[in-house]
Amino acid sequence: MADKVTFWYGCNVVRHGDIIHSAITLLEAVGIEVTPAGGAGYCCGTAKDGNLRAAEGMGKRTVEKFNAHGTGQVVSWCPSCYRHMNAFMGEYTDAQFELSSFAQLLHARRDVLAAKLTHRASNGNKRKVMLHKHFGFHEVDVNPLVEDLLRLIPGVELVETAVSSPGHMCSALARVPASLKDATRAVCDAAASTKAHTVATVFHSCQRLLCALEGSEPFKVVNYVNLLTEAMGLPSQDDYKDWKLAGSEDAVIAKVGEARIAAMGEKLFRESILPELLRRPSK
Repeated sequence: MADKVTFWYGCNVVRHGDIIHSAITLLEAVGIEVTPAGGAGYCCGTAKDGNLRAAEGMGKRTVEKFNAHGTGQVVSWCPSCYRHMNAFMGEYTDAQFELSSFAQLLHARRDVLAAKLTHRASNGNKRKVMLHKHFGFHEVDVNPLVEDLLRLIPGVELVETAVSSPGHMCSALARVPASLKDATRAVCDAAASTKAHTVATVFHSCQRLLCALEGSEPFKVVNYVNLLTEAMGLPSQDDYKDWKLAGSEDAVIAKVGEARIAAMGEKLFRESILPELLRRPSK
């Protein structure tokens, strides 16, 4: 099992830097030396699927950089990156590394991780956690892996439900609003019927699209990575959720802050991030 890996966190560092940092903390906690890699310079090319020549160039450059890292093991946090590496990038490049998913690697060292999870998820009563599942990520059977990891947390009761959303993550449904609405409503209904205190998301886009349910539903929405770091006694922050729950446009801008907006770019913030922060989940 690899002791050194390149952790490929994809293109979502602007939105989910806190979850990425938590994921790196978990890998380090189980004895893995991590070289982080991500952002625009490590794009898998999926953003340019409409232009195959551009996508090919981006993907090829990313693989060449991974080869140069020399770890021999690349760990993907994003399911889209994982799929694209196997289905597209790997078809025309000489990848000199093995690719695994973050959940696979952490699950393989769950015995080491379990010893680090010493903080109970609740005081007294069990904290009921429902896993938000998708059935469209066929490349890795990730749901049972994450369930096993959540069961390691003292004080967590993982509630069983048959609800599973289509697609590999929620963003795959965004272009079909009625389907996303149905999937979101099913999650809310399942959480209500099981009296879950927390809905644990697996992937970042699901966390992004569902986190604002906290404003109207009686449960928390937390990425499983942050649940694990909380169980290690570490502070767990979800900046994106805080921004999304801020309310009005002025409140959101104030919450993000001028320095953060300048760092991500005014144009990106105004045209892409702000509109999604103001959009409420539909169910």
